[in-house]
Amino acid sequence: MKRDLFSAISDPNRRRILELLSASPRTVGELAAELGIAQPSATQHLALLREVGAVQFEKRGTASVYRLVDGGLDAVTAWISSLAE
Repeated sequence: MKRDLFSAISDPNRRRILELLSASPRTVGELAAELGIAQPSATQHLALLREVGAVQFEKRGTASVYRLVDGGLDAVTAWISSLAE
């Protein structure tokens, strides 16, 4: 089942991941440590955020470094903007 961006950001850990990545790219280990969760849990959250197009990663040696996708949150921004009209 394909999830959408709105369901993905309904989880507080995933919203926090987006906040952290908005400041700078981070590894899974760094995100897990900052969230206080196990690395496999962080990986699952990141997989869902990748599925909806909000984040991407690149391999650097053995580490996966995640960053926000440019325009990956546009659907949320557009929806919020439409509420203010």
